[in-house]
Amino acid sequence: MRHLFCLIMLIPAAAMAAETASEPEPLPSGVAPIEPERGALPEGLGTVVEEIEKYFAAQPAAEVLLGEALTLNVAQCVDMALAQNPKVAVADADLKAAQERVGVARSGLLPQVKGRVARTHVEFNENLGNLGIIGLIFPVDQFRGNEDTTTSQMTVTQVLFAGGRILEATKASQFLAKSQAWQRQATLETIEFDTKRAYYDCLLAQALVRVADESVVTFQRHASDAQQMLDVGLISGFELLRAQTELGARQADAVAAKNKELLTLTNLRRLLALPQQTPLRLEFKMDWLPLGESVETLTQYAYDHRAELLALNQATEAAEHDVKRATGQYLPQVAATAQYTALDGVSKFQPEGWSFTLGGEWDLYAGGRRKHEVAEAKARRSSLEHQLDDVKHLVELDVTQAYIQIQDAMAKIRSEKGTVELATEGLRLAELRFQEGVGTQSETLDAELALTNAESKLVLALHDYAVAHAALDRAIGKSRSRPAKGGEIAAGAPEP
Repeated sequence: MRHLFCLIMLIPAAAMAAETASEPEPLPSGVAPIEPERGALPEGLGTVVEEIEKYFAAQPAAEVLLGEALTLNVAQCVDMALAQNPKVAVADADLKAAQERVGVARSGLLPQVKGRVARTHVEFNENLGNLGIIGLIFPVDQFRGNEDTTTSQMTVTQVLFAGGRILEATKASQFLAKSQAWQRQATLETIEFDTKRAYYDCLLAQALVRVADESVVTFQRHASDAQQMLDVGLISGFELLRAQTELGARQADAVAAKNKELLTLTNLRRLLALPQQTPLRLEFKMDWLPLGESVETLTQYAYDHRAELLALNQATEAAEHDVKRATGQYLPQVAATAQYTALDGVSKFQPEGWSFTLGGEWDLYAGGRRKHEVAEAKARRSSLEHQLDDVKHLVELDVTQAYIQIQDAMAKIRSEKGTVELATEGLRLAELRFQEGVGTQSETLDAELALTNAESKLVLALHDYAVAHAALDRAIGKSRSRPAKGGEIAAGAPEP
């Protein structure tokens, strides 16, 4: 518990460094940022980070598992989740399916080759051979051929003009593949944020276990002192009862804190796709830069980089081409066909060899089907446009909410820092009054309880600060899973 007091005294330096730091360069358009290097932290904040890391690094593991513990920091947790989480495999499979649909649509532009072999058996009526004079004039055997015949055909068909339907369908599928690539990126960024939050939840739980354990030790000492003072008649039995009651409450809090730690570690292993028996040791690294950009700047950056918006942009382009595809059904279709036929056992009058056909087809009336398909395609395009507007508002809300949460967490840190200072001084005075015989055991217990609550709230504020920064990164489209140079996904989602 006393370790945290040293940390608290350094909080004003962190706040001052964050407020006086020079204005960062605006986030450049088209560049997807990566996690900042530790050396980029401004002077003053780095010292606080080191003190916080020392405090959290001292957290004992509440679980006892066999095997050597796997030591991870937040960046390693994110990388492991992006490599092993089953949702990534699902997103990869969906992207692969979307890329293959491009090939399906493009196949209509290429020649279509078909082969056909047929064996036919016919039972002829023998009376056909006795037709008298007619049979002499028209030899039936030359017309009917053999009872068993074989027909072999190879047909090559090339569409020359289809009203733009095939070309537009191909373009639509290409934009859908790019949209699916950005949906995959959105999945990766969601996994990254969930992993960061789970990681910070574990650190919070471990810190609260430390606070709870130290509180139990303190209240055990108070209960022991109260028992000794009761034995010599210095206090009443009520004081001892109060000390024992508070000790029981702190012990219950310690058990709850340890169970919470176990649950948070279980959730983190789930995201990392690790066996639940894997022991973990978490390293605390605070790689955040002070928040210098305005909400408007961050929101505009999010409009250009948020994966969900980029996915909808590509889907809207695909819908536009789908409207053109549906409209192309009103135009005729022209195709050329080459066919080779080989016959065996047929009549002598049936032709075989190559035949060539150039023809066109035009649906003059389709019962209103084309009109409704065009209307359906336009409605889908309109739906995507409205979804894009709605998601823009949600992105703005996400950025604003994360921004406010960061400011709120900083305010809580400053407030709880002052509360801890007051509680520490109050406990010192209460213990001094008790030692001099002018105070009561209850006053000391109340002061100790106030300090424990203040320390718990300060740890929670630090956790909220970390999660809020992760939420802001998620809101603006800043992710470790993106390439160092922006626009690579947008300009060329993995081509099929």
